[in-house]
Amino acid sequence: MIRRILYLLLVTVLLGGLGGAIAFYAFDFKPKMIAGIIMNSPRPPETVSAEPARTDSWQPQIAGIGTLTAFQGIDVTPQVGGIVKELNFESGQDVSKGTLLVKLDTATEEADIRSIQAEQANNDKELKRREALADKGIVARTELDTLKTRERVLQATLDRRRAEVAQKFIYAPWDGRVGIKDIALGSYLAPGQKIVWLQKIDPIFVDFTVTEADYGRISMGQKITASFNAYPGESFAGKIVTTDARVSDSSRMITVRAEIANADKKLVPGMYANVLVDSGEPQQVVTVPQTAVTFSLYGDNVLVAALAKEQPKEEGAAPVYDIERRFVKTGSVRDGRISIENGLKPGDQVVTAGQNKIDQGSKVVIDNSIAMKLQDTSTIQ
Repeated sequence: MIRRILYLLLVTVLLGGLGGAIAFYAFDFKPKMIAGIIMNSPRPPETVSAEPARTDSWQPQIAGIGTLTAFQGIDVTPQVGGIVKELNFESGQDVSKGTLLVKLDTATEEADIRSIQAEQANNDKELKRREALADKGIVARTELDTLKTRERVLQATLDRRRAEVAQKFIYAPWDGRVGIKDIALGSYLAPGQKIVWLQKIDPIFVDFTVTEADYGRISMGQKITASFNAYPGESFAGKIVTTDARVSDSSRMITVRAEIANADKKLVPGMYANVLVDSGEPQQVVTVPQTAVTFSLYGDNVLVAALAKEQPKEEGAAPVYDIERRFVKTGSVRDGRISIENGLKPGDQVVTAGQNKIDQGSKVVIDNSIAMKLQDTSTIQ
């Protein structure tokens, strides 16, 4: 009996040990072994987009922000008051010099003119009659002087009334474009009240500011290029015509004025302008796409792809590259590219898409089609 009990205990211990060993292998040893194999196995190379840095010829430029200003511009206003009898223009119309824009009521002045002319006629008759009598010694010469003085007074009054009539005919002082009219037929205009603005916009001025440091590179006749939000992708050429007489005490900036041809009237005063001034001779610079540069507080850097020493042995496999993070000194930006003043040389392959999944020492293969795929999935605003 005792022997059976010992056998049963021995079998129980053996089975328990075997179960524990199986559990240890399944739940501890095997997962750790698989994890170790995975961790120690080489990672497959990531796929990125890249292109070589290149040498471009860039024209040195000074950047400025400005506003369009009319070549000539006024608010058309009357010198005298009156009721509007004629409106000879439409809002936004191009008008020529001498075009009658507005005529005010002149009935009162014309009536006064007729009255003065009647008095003049009567005075002339009286003067001739008195001159005949004065020649015979019947009338004193002082009476003739009084009549002649009255004639001059009447003529001056007549000239004044005619001038007032002329002031009620409002003409365009030069060729230009009118804005939106603020009056209607029959309305009363007070002296100095705005009728409409008149702007001459061909050519048109662009006033922009540059720093005090850049002012020494500005000269009369320099070419400029202006771009506007209203016409994306389009640029307008012009030239510098003058500069302000002083630098601003508060901003340390100086205003520069350039002239732009505007025959098609596409540009209007008040538009916001981005201005680039050509300064100096073209220079050779190393450039890369803006997307290749990572900007940070610790310095701007790019990821450079260099051909790895060990390449895949499979036939037709893509070349593998090693990644190096390289700090660079950046310069100006133009047309989606940025100049690199230090840290790169022409021909260095820089990663332009896929930087978020790689770092120093990563293995990559290059597929430039992924840049287009990334762009297609983005939201354009």
